[in-house]
Amino acid sequence: MTPENFSSSSIWVARVKTYFKLMDVNGDGFLSLSDYEEIANRLIELQGNSSDPEAIRTLFYNLFQNMIAGGASVDANTKITEEEAVANAAKAVSVLQSAPEVGRQKNEVFFDIIDTNNSGEISREEYRKYIAVYSGGDQPERADQAFDSIDTDGNGSITREEFVDGHMGYWFTHPDDQNHNPLPYGPLVDA
Repeated sequence: MTPENFSSSSIWVARVKTYFKLMDVNGDGFLSLSDYEEIANRLIELQGNSSDPEAIRTLFYNLFQNMIAGGASVDANTKITEEEAVANAAKAVSVLQSAPEVGRQKNEVFFDIIDTNNSGEISREEYRKYIAVYSGGDQPERADQAFDSIDTDGNGSITREEFVDGHMGYWFTHPDDQNHNPLPYGPLVDA
């Protein structure tokens, strides 16, 4: 699909706006490198000694640069508006459709970060901590709704496959032909 196909869907736009609001750590209405650095640092803290801090920081730098800033050079002064983030994400997703393994690999890394006890599944509590990393505080209702939308077999844990498929579905599916699930970041904001 083209970027226009994605950005013409009010539900897909609401997905990006939901992500935008969650990632706007300082609440200034822009996404910046400092927002992504803060979230990376929170994830490193969540991981404790088992994390590779530089790999996590690099992951978030690349997410900001390639998904949100449209591949442009970024620095401490780069600020991306919500409208720019929607347009850039639509372009990035359109390009990544021809290389879905890149998106799958990124989500595999996130799965491993969230699965803090290395059980091979994400528990409800681990997912709550993951959402809290983004939101800056405990939001059990949001986290539980997100968890339930990804736990497709309803067994109370998220497998690697459910996690990757849920996140890939959120970004790469045009929602006109399906319900609004999955919602890995919780309920959608109004578009």
